[in-house]
Amino acid sequence: MKTIILGDIHGDFQVINHLVTTEQPDIIIQCGDFGYWPHQNGWPPADPPLKLGNTKLYWCEGNHEDHEELANITESGQLEVAPNCFYQPRGSILALPDGRNVLFFGGADSTDKESKIEGKSWFSNEIPAANDFEKLDPNQHIDIVVSHTCPSSFVLRRTPPLGYSKVPWLAKADDPTRDILDLILQKYEPAQWFFGHFHIHQVGKFQNTDWMALAVPLDDEETWWAEL
Repeated sequence: MKTIILGDIHGDFQVINHLVTTEQPDIIIQCGDFGYWPHQNGWPPADPPLKLGNTKLYWCEGNHEDHEELANITESGQLEVAPNCFYQPRGSILALPDGRNVLFFGGADSTDKESKIEGKSWFSNEIPAANDFEKLDPNQHIDIVVSHTCPSSFVLRRTPPLGYSKVPWLAKADDPTRDILDLILQKYEPAQWFFGHFHIHQVGKFQNTDWMALAVPLDDEETWWAEL
């Protein structure tokens, strides 16, 4: 079984199709900013359409999603939003075929929210709440965590990717979501942690957890996907 994990795609679903064709994975996991805007862009996507075939795709929310619709999906329990395409709400767990448990905990603070319209292009519930953490089972064994941003304990580089202004990019680090993720890190001490959001590739280790930041797709200078 081949499992691939990738960073932000922002609605560029051709990236998914490219991976399905070239890598032929059994499973794709995506770290948020998937690009779920059903009222703006329609759903399922049509240009291009998702062509998953037998590949199963699991994704968590980033900050740039329609969080109102995601809340409705969570409440309904209908997490398969397109054939073989599954939304993973905060706190949901995916059991991989090899027995490893993946905890999803998406969301982050938007540094560009002042330019957005609340309830249409920005949603306050993009930031996880304390009760999202409190719902987690402390006795559950977790091998891998997939989030959008990362715990404050992970020391990231201070240089933004090419083409990004430094001040708004650095502001991503000042996010209350990271404090909640620190609590998850302490609770489960996972072997691996993957995230996107910062549009960079970086690897590190905190205590017993190996972590990886994934860049945006098709950037020849930065790693944007990895195989589990």
